[in-house]
Amino acid sequence: MANTDTTDIDTTDVADIAIDIAIVGAGLSGLVCTQRLHRAGYQAVVLEKSRGLGGRMATRRLPDTCADHGLRWLEAQGTQSQQLIQAMLGRGLEPWAGTVYRWQPDEFIPLPATPRYVAADGITAVAKQLGAGLEIWRGQRVVAISSASQGWALTLESLAGDRQALSAKALVMAIPAPQALDLLQPLGSVLEADLLEALAAVQFNPCITAIACFSEAERALFEALPWAAVQCPPEAPAVWISQEGSKGRNPDCPALVVQSSAAFATAHLDETDLTASGTALLDYAKMHLLSGLPAPQILPQVLQVHRWRYATVRSPYSQTYLSASQPAPLVLAGDWCSPDKNPNPGIEQALESGIAAADAINALLDSRPLPGVDYSAPSSAPVPLRF
Repeated sequence: MANTDTTDIDTTDVADIAIDIAIVGAGLSGLVCTQRLHRAGYQAVVLEKSRGLGGRMATRRLPDTCADHGLRWLEAQGTQSQQLIQAMLGRGLEPWAGTVYRWQPDEFIPLPATPRYVAADGITAVAKQLGAGLEIWRGQRVVAISSASQGWALTLESLAGDRQALSAKALVMAIPAPQALDLLQPLGSVLEADLLEALAAVQFNPCITAIACFSEAERALFEALPWAAVQCPPEAPAVWISQEGSKGRNPDCPALVVQSSAAFATAHLDETDLTASGTALLDYAKMHLLSGLPAPQILPQVLQVHRWRYATVRSPYSQTYLSASQPAPLVLAGDWCSPDKNPNPGIEQALESGIAAADAINALLDSRPLPGVDYSAPSSAPVPLRF
């Protein structure tokens, strides 16, 4: 398997650092955009608020196993996602033979066995491959953006609460539109009103995900289940339940992922402690899908709950990216940019937007020849991680 190290630098003193392009967000759009810019010779730095890569392509580490608690799998949705899958096969990504059912009261209906792809080490392995060789500052949240004499001035906050400064000639924001809007609204006097209005019109659905890990004693109970994953009725509190062990993970540590409906998440999204909501989702799964087992009251060894405030796009933007040349080059991208008005934008839109964002920011800067999209190779020789 290819080395997937990224170039993580010590950001103890970045106040005097001036770079070409800052890319906010290490999801699919941000990573693909950065790859193209890096290969064209730009000093492009990814700023990621969390410790990991991939955005909603997320994997939660559990005792002796893991679980995908955002994106469920990869599937070909168009040319770019097909190319990504082909490039990643054998590099952590493998075909998934799990049977998916649509569940209705008293009835299980198998969904068509379309090609789906998963990673035994977690779906975030794809993001790690895409980030290989890129300069990524993890644990650095952008908390403020202002116009500067030669571009943009960014204020960063680390996971420990320390603040740093960074300047960039150009800025790409590959994060959910509402988060970008929060950062750009203070610049309303210098940004075009149409840009802010377009961002404000993009809407997302939230989701709450419960991740439950069970003991080896329950292995046989889970192996007896006929399904790898279940799609629940839209009116149910949970809309998706999956056995993560079906993805080639440690069979002695059965794990369930239960994803909520948008309505359930909206009702519980701002709770300080999500344990009760996660328990309710797990109880729903046990009541309706585990009740036929010899021990229906099994309890998890671990229950973790994740809040996705911007889980799926409800109202996308109608172009592949948003951009502005004043007061400095700015491009916004993400799966919420969907020119074909796809009602359920996904990885295809994220990839297309990231590619287009690189073209757009390059046109606003030096108009260098940009290389073609290549998902199969690192952006440059990887170096050891520093944190």
